[in-house]
Amino acid sequence: MKIDCRNLACPEPVVKTKNALENLSEGEILEILVNSPISKNNVLKFLTSLHLDASFEECENEICIKVYKRNISLNHINNDEYSVLFLKADKIGAGELGENLLVGFLANLKNINHIPNKIICVNESVLINTNENHKAYKAMKELENLGVEIISCGACLEFFNKTKELKIGNIGNAYEILNELFGKAKIITL
Repeated sequence: MKIDCRNLACPEPVVKTKNALENLSEGEILEILVNSPISKNNVLKFLTSLHLDASFEECENEICIKVYKRNISLNHINNDEYSVLFLKADKIGAGELGENLLVGFLANLKNINHIPNKIICVNESVLINTNENHKAYKAMKELENLGVEIISCGACLEFFNKTKELKIGNIGNAYEILNELFGKAKIITL
């Protein structure tokens, strides 16, 4: 089976891939055609989360991802309870106080009993992970070094033209982020 996901906005390539896998018989090969590095990364990350091995070939501005379907569960959310910090801005409130509050909260997360398993960054909060001079960069990097998974929204990085500047964590997509927010995780928003 072959699906065309070229020129589709996040999370459509992942959703179309998920739907195609559901309709594919075990042992068949699925080919996913994309034309964006972000879409390629999102689809490959999704397939990896299902423990499927995929290959890809790049030809000019198009990428063909191939995956062999084997017996999998498309409900890949971990059933163990965990917490996710959801950040929508690169400060808490306005101005210098808002910047200092976010730095203070992030810097002190390592000192509490239950640090979050993941931090999801959307909108301006992705800028923390792309700029070493951002006030909160050091605190975020320390959390990553402690094993906290940092996910930055790919569409947000593209909007700010910062995709190639990501220094902390990985690029995520709307499908992955929504699965976290509506899964078993305890969500904390600052």
